[in-house]
Amino acid sequence: MRDNNHCDDFDKIRRCPSNCISFYSITGPTGPQGNPGPTGPMGPQGFPGMPGPIGPTGPTGPSTGATGPTGPTGTQGITGPTGPAGSNANSTSCFCVDQMRNIIQQIITLYPNDNLIIAMESGNNASGRPGSLLPGPNDNPNSGLFQLVNNQGVPEEAISLCRIASITITSNTYNDAITYLPAPVPTPTGCDSNCEAAISSYLPVGTTAVDINAGGQTVAQGTILRSEYGMVVVVGNNNSNPAFVSLCKAEIINKAQA
Repeated sequence: MRDNNHCDDFDKIRRCPSNCISFYSITGPTGPQGNPGPTGPMGPQGFPGMPGPIGPTGPTGPSTGATGPTGPTGTQGITGPTGPAGSNANSTSCFCVDQMRNIIQQIITLYPNDNLIIAMESGNNASGRPGSLLPGPNDNPNSGLFQLVNNQGVPEEAISLCRIASITITSNTYNDAITYLPAPVPTPTGCDSNCEAAISSYLPVGTTAVDINAGGQTVAQGTILRSEYGMVVVVGNNNSNPAFVSLCKAEIINKAQA
């Protein structure tokens, strides 16, 4: 571009004032490119671009995940109804009690004035004359206590039939009128039945020098006179001092060895 107020070409340089050269000169060839300058500071972040298209759906994962931890225990539910009561009617242990009750009923009648020694499974003893079965009357099949009386007929201690190991009638002989309950039908099964059968087999009628221990004491000595289900009768000479022993309570047994 020319400026009419100053020198406008090389031919006029010489005619220009000396100060014209200081303002205008002819452009020379482009020099080589210089080294890049340092990188300037990062400019401000631009606006977010438009979202890209949704990609294809990935494969379906497994249908069942890992089992989670066990949850807390729930509150206790209501108690269900009580089931029907079990039955011991055909157990050997209960039959031993029935057999002892049967004997006591007859002792009350046949030996009303005789002294009895009652040995308990615990090792304790009680003595006195036969009184009555409780709850009465004496033929109550469900009575559970045997009450003794003193020589004046005054009631004394009451004894649990379930804990009697033996009853011995002192200073008298065995009465052949005594009867026994037959073995239950069907025959009971179980551990108590096995023990009863073993003792009964070990002490057949006629076995001598018998010594039966229960509760840490001797409850009967002598010869086996009777062997019934749940009970043996041990007597001394001439059938004296008969002892009615529950086979459910016998513990240590000695006898004459063949």
